[in-house]
Order: sequence, then C-alpha cells, then structure tokens
Amino acid sequence: MDALSTLQSPLVLTIAVLGLGLLSAALAAIAKLRRTQEEMRISKEFFQSTFESAAVGMAVADQGGHYIKVNRAMCNFVGYSEAELLGMSYHDVTHPDDLKENVQARARLLSGELPTFHQEKRYVRKDGQIVWALMVASQVLDRNGRVAYSVGQMLNIEPQKKVERDLLESRRQLRELSSHQTTLLEEERKHIAREIHDELGQRLTALKMEISLLRLCFGNNPELFRIAEEMRSLADSTIDVVRQVASNLRPAALDLGLVPAIEWLAEDLQLRSEISCQLEIGNEEFIMDETQATVAFRVVQESLTNIARHSGASEVHIALWDGDAQLHLRIHDNGCGFNPVTASKQESFGLLGMRERVLAMGGTLQLDSTPGQGTTVSIQMPLQENDRK
Repeated sequence: MDALSTLQSPLVLTIAVLGLGLLSAALAAIAKLRRTQEEMRISKEFFQSTFESAAVGMAVADQGGHYIKVNRAMCNFVGYSEAELLGMSYHDVTHPDDLKENVQARARLLSGELPTFHQEKRYVRKDGQIVWALMVASQVLDRNGRVAYSVGQMLNIEPQKKVERDLLESRRQLRELSSHQTTLLEEERKHIAREIHDELGQRLTALKMEISLLRLCFGNNPELFRIAEEMRSLADSTIDVVRQVASNLRPAALDLGLVPAIEWLAEDLQLRSEISCQLEIGNEEFIMDETQATVAFRVVQESLTNIARHSGASEVHIALWDGDAQLHLRIHDNGCGFNPVTASKQESFGLLGMRERVLAMGGTLQLDSTPGQGTTVSIQMPLQENDRK
C-alpha cells in the first residue's frame, strides 16, 4: 500500500495542479467577460447619454429610411414627438425639392460607395415651417461588414440661411436702386443732350448767321471785317463743342437704333486715335427696348474709352449678333492686356458699372484678358421673342 501510494502521489498532484489551473483560467475568463460586459454597459450608456444629450439632431434609420431611433434635439428641430417620428421616414420631413438629391446620396451610402455624405437640405416641420439644416449621414455596419443602418446628424443652419437670404435681398434691392438711378441718369442725359442740341445749337446757328451778315456789312472796313471773321470762327468752334458735348451725353444716333450708335462710336474712335475699328454686325435691325439698347451702347462706349486710354492697341473688333433669344456683344482688342485679379480698384470701377448694368437686364458680362494678349469683353442679354424679327 505504501508503494502504491507513492506511485499515485504525483498523479494526484498533477491532477490537482491541472484542476487549479483550469479553475484559475475559468476565473480569469469570467473576470474578463465581466470586464467586457461592464465596458459594453459603460459604452452603451455613454452612447445613449451622448445621443440623447447631443445639441444637434440625431437619427438612426433602417435600410428603408424609417427612423428607428431619434434624440430630443431631432424631435425639437422638426416639431414631432419621438413616438411620431418612429413611425415616419426621412421622406416625410424632407422638402420635396431636396428629396431627390437626398435619396440618391443615401443609396450610394447604403451600397457602400460612400462612407459618409453631407447635404444642405430643408426640413418640413410639423407646423409646416421650412427650416434649413446641414445633414451629415454615415454608415453602421453589421457583423458581416454590410451596411445595416444609417446615422444622420442635423445641424440647424436656419440662422445662417436667414442671414444669407437677407444679404441676397439687400443686394437685390441695391441692384434695383442702382438700376433705377442709372435709368434716371440716362433720362437726364437724354434731356440735357436734346436741350443743348436743340436750344443752344439753334441759338449758336442764329448767331453765326448774324455774324455772316455783319461780315457783309463790314466788307469795306478791313478791321471790322477781321473781327467779324474771328467771331464767326469762334461761333463755328463753339457749335462743334456743343455738338460734341451733346453726343457725349447721348448721341443722336442712338435714337436710330443700336447699330447706328455703335457705328458712330467706332467712327469717333478712329477719328480721335490711330486705332482701326472693325464691325461685324449679324443683324442690321435689333429690335429691343430703349433701356437694353442703352446698356449695350454704354458697354461699347466704356470699353472703347478704356482701350483708347490704356491698351495701346492698334485694332479693335466689335461683333454684335442675336441667337437663342439672346443679344450677344463682343469687343476684342490686340492691346497689352492686363491681369484682372491684380487690376486696381479704381480701374475696375468702370468694369463693375458695366457688369451691374448688364446684370440688371438679366444678362452676364465676361472679361478675358492676359498680359500681352489683349482683352475681350463679352456680354449676353435676354431678348423677348416678341422683340425679335
């Protein structure tokens, strides 16, 4: 028995050691499991607390877009209770004009093509009010790595959008005011030009005729004849100045239409400088209202003035045509050009004025210039169908 006991003692000891090892491993596994469960509990409570107390609206939606979890901020933002939202989808609270973009982006998100996407969209509150939000959506994957849900965060940007709307409205009002002031200025120019041309011009012409009669009367008196001749020359030069002033205010050719007015500008440029001006007129009769014709004329006038003063060009090409219910105008010179970005503010005021005039007509103005390669000014303005032949 002693020998048998001696043989069995190591075995018993080994079994005891193994038992203790298994027990220790089991206790360690249980402790690890408990720690994991505690960490999961803390993580879940942290997520729940963060989700519920978040300042931005948050919502979890299933594959069909139905809400399965929403927080208080989301409920407050759209004006629905949690119970009401859990029976709805994002389709029900998205503005119809923004829904298509939202559906397309979410489809790409659920397919795995996009990990996240963001969209500025309008929500329709329960009371019918439209509010803006920056919505950011991301994926929630299942155990197999497939997209199971989407999580959306809604940041209220309605205050920023209101500021943006107010700013746009203010700019619209300023543009209308500027357009109104410009129209008044053009009317005043037109009135003054006609007064100068008709009243002052007629009086100077009558004065010239009277001086001519004096010359006939003083033909036998060389000194008086000389004085009368000087008076006649002065009257002629004064008449020329008056005509030039009246034309600068508003050329009489503009009363005949846009094409004659542009032809007058081109001829005047060639008379005052050594710049050759070529015209390409696609239609001799552009039927438009006076305001549109005046805007196009002023763009050409301002462009030619800038070319004569700053470009050093030898040639200018003016093209005018209509197409697609639009008036097209392009002025190109072969001058020194410039960098529009670095142009001084003082030099850009003329361009700003032209652009504002064209914008007021619902058109666009484009400036293309490169140092050493000349400058091109292009405008497009809409024409009504009943204004065109």
